[in-house]
Amino acid sequence: MVRKIIEWVNHSRNDSKVFWVMLLVSAVASGLISLWIGLNQSVWFDEAYSIYVAKQPLDQLIALVAADTHPPFYYILLHFWGNTFGWSELSLRLVSVLSLTGTIAVAGLLLRRLFGSRIAIGALPFMMIAPMLLRYGFEIRMYAFAALIGIAATYVLVRIVDDKTKQKMAWLVVYGILVALGMYSLYYLALLWMAHAAWLIYHMVTRKESISVVYPWVASVIGAVAIFAPWLPTFLKQTTNGALAPIGQPLNLENLLGIVSFNSLYQPVWQLSVLASLGVMAVLVVAVVALKYAFGQKKIRENLMLLVFYIGIPIAVLMIVSLARSMYVERYLAHVTIGLVMLVGVALSVYLINSQTLRAKASVAVVYGVILIGTVGLAVVGNYNFQRLQKPEVKQVAAQQIHCDTDTTILANDPYVAIELSYYLDCAFRFYSTDEKLGGGYAPLSESPQQLRDLNDLASSKVIYVYYGDQPLVIPESYKLDQLQENTNLHVASYSKR
Repeated sequence: MVRKIIEWVNHSRNDSKVFWVMLLVSAVASGLISLWIGLNQSVWFDEAYSIYVAKQPLDQLIALVAADTHPPFYYILLHFWGNTFGWSELSLRLVSVLSLTGTIAVAGLLLRRLFGSRIAIGALPFMMIAPMLLRYGFEIRMYAFAALIGIAATYVLVRIVDDKTKQKMAWLVVYGILVALGMYSLYYLALLWMAHAAWLIYHMVTRKESISVVYPWVASVIGAVAIFAPWLPTFLKQTTNGALAPIGQPLNLENLLGIVSFNSLYQPVWQLSVLASLGVMAVLVVAVVALKYAFGQKKIRENLMLLVFYIGIPIAVLMIVSLARSMYVERYLAHVTIGLVMLVGVALSVYLINSQTLRAKASVAVVYGVILIGTVGLAVVGNYNFQRLQKPEVKQVAAQQIHCDTDTTILANDPYVAIELSYYLDCAFRFYSTDEKLGGGYAPLSESPQQLRDLNDLASSKVIYVYYGDQPLVIPESYKLDQLQENTNLHVASYSKR
């Protein structure tokens, strides 16, 4: 596909027209693919939490977010979006899908500005089917929105560096607003702002310019800090409130390779078969060869470094942080995945355009084929939780196996299950927890009348008990088990009074 596109461009008299067609097709197709996959998924805990919080009045929304580990803007956006367009899965997933579409569009514009239309055209097909972009393009979380802010800020940064006119001041203001908005959306975007700083220093050194050239950027960032300052005390409290889930991993060699495997086949390293491992290795080898070739082109080397910093600085910082605390989870880099895909796409495009050999064509075809297989795999795997080793299925279970009845208590095993059920159940339910106060992602249920601390308080004639795992709660002997429906992950047991 990529080779045919390049050949089409080579025979076209209007690269610009071809670029705009490819940009539109890639952005829209990516959004549609992501939406199609997303609508076949069940909302899982993080997404259900987003919806639960977004449905609250704004003052309660802010209070709940402050008790967790993320900033508030995405939840506020979802609040107004849901109240305007409804709370259906289609409506809620569209926030992220539209963010993904915008991310691809802005990334294409950035590549065109940095490398020209022809190279941008060759890179767009890789962005269109990148599994990690598609995966978090349908997630009802802030990652796709953060990716859009990040790539938009990067585009503005390039405009600032290139612009020598009075418009530069306007771009600096836009940049400051985007940086502040990014920090109000996802704290991990700070890693990208570090990448911007690194590239600016590299740009200054390679062009032998005075340090004064970065002063306007510094002023813009100071403005962003001033905008973020009202939330800063809350952020500092969030770092010590114990709400961060213990799911982080060290960014060691295995997880570094995992970044490659997730972005190609959407699989962690430990899940790869021998054949899949060969595919990932092929992608890695071809990418290295293409990058080496691309860096040999002096005219684009400086701009390539922007993409290197885009993905490299966040990884490097997380590796350093891992020396003290394990903070890596694959989705925590989802917002900078676009930088990796752009870098590899550009390198392969340059390699193919400038080296019309059979080896170059075969190499690009192999990489595109592996990524395409990864996209198909994503459609099958869906929003699989690699930390809990579970595929959410509350949507199917709630629709087929849980029936609301006035004399039936629907009992969730814990707050985690309760949050997931909250989106799909229209009737009241209870959840079991002996904790006096719930925090973090469970804070919305703290001091809730739905909480059940003693199973002996069950009084209804029937109980529908919903739980994960193979060690459920012991239901009182006054109830007998009528039916046990063991699904892949989420199980449903029906009890009635003896």
